[in-house]
Amino acid sequence: MRKKGYVIISMLALLAFYGCNIVPKSVQYQKEEEKLVGSTDIINPKIEEVQVILKNEGYEPGNTDGKMGKETRDAIKAFQESIGLKSTGYVDKSTLTQLEDLSRTKEILESKKDYAKVKELRQKDSQKAEFRPTVKEIQTALKNAGFDPGSFDGKMGPRTRQAIKDFQKSKGLVPDGAVGPKTWASLGKYL
Repeated sequence: MRKKGYVIISMLALLAFYGCNIVPKSVQYQKEEEKLVGSTDIINPKIEEVQVILKNEGYEPGNTDGKMGKETRDAIKAFQESIGLKSTGYVDKSTLTQLEDLSRTKEILESKKDYAKVKELRQKDSQKAEFRPTVKEIQTALKNAGFDPGSFDGKMGPRTRQAIKDFQKSKGLVPDGAVGPKTWASLGKYL
């Protein structure tokens, strides 16, 4: 009997000395999450980033305040389920990687959309710039249309301006003396 008690005490001592790895899964995930995103009691920018990503993807993490609350955990669970991960409600490495990849993909797509918009605006600007003829071209077209611009010197002088105004009046355009896209659309035909 004495030997049996010695064996039990020895085993308990070994377990206490080496520790036992009998820890519930939720505690393991919580410990892993705390390594990744820190404590759940304080405001954490990484948790806030996770909340923003979840919100952008249509999940409801509650406030984007950097705190790991029930709504954030529920949103994490829903996200994990949707991508085939174990639904723990904790941000482990796999979940964090998936969230960050999703965010990066969205940023890339947005930047491509922005690039396309900028490219389109530049094309429109260059098309607007294409209608700009030289003063000599304007003077030649005015002369061919029957309006006297004066000498063909390539300078926008008072006679050239007056000829433009006269031309604009004859075509029902605003007689401002400037050759914009509408004026050039009519005048350019005489070049």
